[in-house]
Amino acid sequence: MEISCDEKCKDDDLLKLKKTRNKYPVSVVIMLILKWIEGVSFSGIHGFLIFYFISSFSLFNHESVGYQIFKTFTIILAFISATITDSWLGKFNTFIGSTVLLLVGHIIVIIKETITEDLILSRFLVILGIVVVTVASSIDIPCMLCLVADQFPEHQVKERRKIFSFLYLSISFGIFFTNISIPSILDKKCSYRDCYMMYFGIPAGIVTFNLVTLIFSKKFFFIETPEGSSLLKILKCIQFAIKNHLRYCSWKIPRRDHWLDWASEKFSKSHIHEVKLFFRMLIFISPFPIFWALVEKQEMFWNLQAKKMNLTVAGKSWEIRDLQIIFSAVLIIIFILMELFFIPFLQRPGLNFSLIKKILLGMVLIYLSSLISFFLELQIENAPNFRAGSKESLLRIINVADSSFNVTFYQNKSHNAYSTMASSFEITDYMKISLDSDHQYFQIILFSPKMVKEETILLEQEKTYAMILTGTTKFYSVLLFQDRTDKSRNAYAFVRIINTLKRDVFIILSLKALDLEKFNGTSPELRVKIKKNINLLCKVENKNHLINLGPLSVGASYLIFIIQDIPELEIWKIQLLEMKNISIGWQFVQFFIMGLGKYLLIVSCSEYFYYKAPRGMKVTMQALWLSTLFSSSLILSFVTYISLLPEWTEYFLLSNLLLLVIICFLIISYYYQETL
Repeated sequence: MEISCDEKCKDDDLLKLKKTRNKYPVSVVIMLILKWIEGVSFSGIHGFLIFYFISSFSLFNHESVGYQIFKTFTIILAFISATITDSWLGKFNTFIGSTVLLLVGHIIVIIKETITEDLILSRFLVILGIVVVTVASSIDIPCMLCLVADQFPEHQVKERRKIFSFLYLSISFGIFFTNISIPSILDKKCSYRDCYMMYFGIPAGIVTFNLVTLIFSKKFFFIETPEGSSLLKILKCIQFAIKNHLRYCSWKIPRRDHWLDWASEKFSKSHIHEVKLFFRMLIFISPFPIFWALVEKQEMFWNLQAKKMNLTVAGKSWEIRDLQIIFSAVLIIIFILMELFFIPFLQRPGLNFSLIKKILLGMVLIYLSSLISFFLELQIENAPNFRAGSKESLLRIINVADSSFNVTFYQNKSHNAYSTMASSFEITDYMKISLDSDHQYFQIILFSPKMVKEETILLEQEKTYAMILTGTTKFYSVLLFQDRTDKSRNAYAFVRIINTLKRDVFIILSLKALDLEKFNGTSPELRVKIKKNINLLCKVENKNHLINLGPLSVGASYLIFIIQDIPELEIWKIQLLEMKNISIGWQFVQFFIMGLGKYLLIVSCSEYFYYKAPRGMKVTMQALWLSTLFSSSLILSFVTYISLLPEWTEYFLLSNLLLLVIICFLIISYYYQETL
């Protein structure tokens, strides 16, 4: 059914499509189901590849310039692909192509897992895999949104709006399902190759099923034939308008209402109107990159805030990961109830919001969430510290080893007391461990796909511990020390340096030198005065290095791990956050309001950019809008550190910046509506 005709002809063809309940085309139902299945597959492989990508390249962490350059490259490539889709390939063909790319990404990962011995080839496949999968997803989402919306005639506005909402829910549910499945696979005690091959092999089969289903269901889709590059026509119109304006730039020649009207000698009024609309949409979209950067910053604050809170909810101790999954499940249920009952109930008496009002409402809800976060942080600052009680200890695991471990604690050599997953270069939540007396020995078994190791530790009541896992495949070790639980109120930070290298390290201070022995040599706690740039001089086998401590918070405690010295010295810095006696359940309010705001904002913007985009640029404008979601971390890279300020001040500044961006958007949307 590949056609190119006017709107009336298009509506006639759309009415012929096979529908369910005489409302929703079968093609849309197929897309919804496949998108949920694909979301399950994509979220997992993308997460694993990002993990491999960052762990394989020390220069490519979330904050590094290299990682930001990579993200910029994928955004630009996605925009170019969207332009090609609108101009020549068409939405359905591009959607098929993105599914093929996703399948190729799975195959690359499977190949990588079979040749893990070759380090250079393995790293190359990691880079290739993450590029292929990321580009596939960045092409897939804008193309899919436009393809689904194309299946509805103009009069089916309500049905189209519901489909935009359910597509968002379908993607969210896929991510939610992945967040449940990945930990269960990581916790599974099977061989390294079997576990990961099973995880990557099953999604590869899912993507293959989706691809075959799409190809055989093509007859159910309305496929509009592209009519050439609209972006190129817009650029030619702009070029001619500028040249024509400069050619007749004289006071004797009457002025025109808009500078683009100088192109009227060559281009039609409708085309010039589309060019004007394109520029208005660029102005309309301009606040969003900064807005999403602030939202991402707030979500980073939430993670830090959660680590300082008591993980007991309803009398039961939880992990942050489990609570976030529960919060996400509640949000998805609430969104479904809203779409099925609450919104139809409001529309019965004629109460309805325009898309711009929904966008503004979503932004305001996100701002309200940041305010709640700010007030909660004030409560946390004033709350007493959470401490272990009688016959109790608190313990968290810091994994600096090159492998993830399943850590199991045994009491009396037989009773399985506690078990948790400690991922490489991550810190677990505090575990409350019950003791039979005022002190007790525990047997620990560290299980990874590469080895099994046993250790014994001694825990005492009413004390807080940090257990550090270090080493490589040939040599793993466990280091236990008592954790600092109180935050000092003076102008100093506290730093402890740990040497995980195979060589001794000498730290040279102003008054003395510290000798850190190889394999977990630990310095005493150093009191460091806060200033803008803090460097420590160290020596490894007659080679001098500088340890850049970066920004430090007043009164905070840090662990500095020396993890590499060839070719350059590298460290991993973590902040030991104090744990307050205030329940993490209070975070649900801001989590819920933020989720509701993002839901309204993303769904409304996706719908808005489909309706208002110039003809022949639907996918391009969707890609441009979605790029603002993923470009936020690029802006965060250039934000000046404000860590010298108290944490509640950072929350306060964030809330005010969000309000400022909302006011700017309000002004832009007002004038944008006036000029339509």
